Amino acid sequence: MPQVDRSAALTLDFLVIGGGVGGLAVAYVLSKAGHRVRVLERRGLDAPGGGHRVPPNMSKILRQWIGEEELMKVSTRCVGTPFHHLRTGDLVGYLHWKPAVMAETGGDFLLMHHDDIIRILYKLATGAGARVDFNTEVVSIQQGSDSIPNPSVTLANGEVLTADMLIGADGYRSIVREVVLEEEDMVKPGGMTLYTGVVKAEDMLKDPELRPYVLSDEWAIWMGPHRSVCGHPVRAKKEYFFHVYSWYNKDGQEQGGEESWDELFPTEKLNVDGHGPKVQRLIKMAPHLIRTRFMTRPGGIDDWVDATGRIVLLGDAAHPSFPGGSHPASMAIEDAVVFGSLFSHLRMIDQIGSFTSAYQELRQRRCELVKLADIANAQMVAMPDGPQADARDEDMRRRKDEWDEGTLKAQFEEIAEIFLYDAGDAAEEWWVNWGRFSQTAREQPHLVNFSNFATVTVSEE
Repeated sequence: MPQVDRSAALTLDFLVIGGGVGGLAVAYVLSKAGHRVRVLERRGLDAPGGGHRVPPNMSKILRQWIGEEELMKVSTRCVGTPFHHLRTGDLVGYLHWKPAVMAETGGDFLLMHHDDIIRILYKLATGAGARVDFNTEVVSIQQGSDSIPNPSVTLANGEVLTADMLIGADGYRSIVREVVLEEEDMVKPGGMTLYTGVVKAEDMLKDPELRPYVLSDEWAIWMGPHRSVCGHPVRAKKEYFFHVYSWYNKDGQEQGGEESWDELFPTEKLNVDGHGPKVQRLIKMAPHLIRTRFMTRPGGIDDWVDATGRIVLLGDAAHPSFPGGSHPASMAIEDAVVFGSLFSHLRMIDQIGSFTSAYQELRQRRCELVKLADIANAQMVAMPDGPQADARDEDMRRRKDEWDEGTLKAQFEEIAEIFLYDAGDAAEEWWVNWGRFSQTAREQPHLVNFSNFATVTVSEE
């Protein structure tokens, strides 16, 4: 991956709405290229969060930015995934994240806390010169005009800010998206509600049966009918995080909540009937849960750039991820790297249109297919009882040392396609092959072959 240290010949003023993973990452890469960036985040730096799987395509970016030593201070290198039955706790199979395989991808599979990622990116962004304003709410967005193309925003305190470009990195319920699409965001329930909890390591260490989990280097998964749980250490094993996936009102828990990470849900209101005693005790240790509802957009999000060409979507605002998936954070950081790399080449204002088109062309298809892979994996571990679940379990029980057959082989081919991706290389390849000749991105062929991805249909039935 090429380290982008060049300064753009023409520098712009950017406003970034949203100070999450994508917003802070793009603030960093744009600031490094010499652009002037201000981030507006409605929440504080200490907003509640959970854990992230950090796959190689993301960890190699973070390692390049802060170095191996600093990265490992707040992360755990994942060595494998044990698959258990949720009801009994019995071990079904084990997936090894082999060092030799990870080395081929150029990164590691890490386990991290959302807060640690945010603080890393905040330090990088502000260190590169970006201004980050927390507890700052944007209430309206104004597009530019033909004569004055600069967009502006109005804050809750009445202040109006103007910039050359505006990036909407404001998540699932993006207010910037409605400006870009020029229509109301149309969503419907996707059939899954996610519950996120974090437990202190010291509490788990007192329980002989839970102690091994918080001390492990593993991402554990418990599989049940229409319900699954996953968990892993975070903050370098100072805490333990878990997700509970509840599907289709068929697991004793009603679907509910909003498409956000803001709702705190009482732990005691989560139905844990049908969970093994260890998992029940683990969940009950969490002081509260965060409830997030998976929503779908049947019409899709076709445009990431507004009609003026000066307002752009990024991260979950552009391609809402599957809550609880393994790749939402990595997709947002990849977006940032591609966008920042392209705009490090900016020499004249007329290039903006080709750069924003290239950004969407390079990112949209990949993000869609990675999301489908996340959904497929979540559905695989929440199958209802029956022949399909039995076949899955039998395949896992083989515990093959080599990826040579069965469901797990197909999965690995998919994740290898994801892990090997290099966002910086993708942007630089576009520049070398197209951008420097002033070709628009939409005239080029696709650069990445996604033939290994399976087609997944999300059903509410």
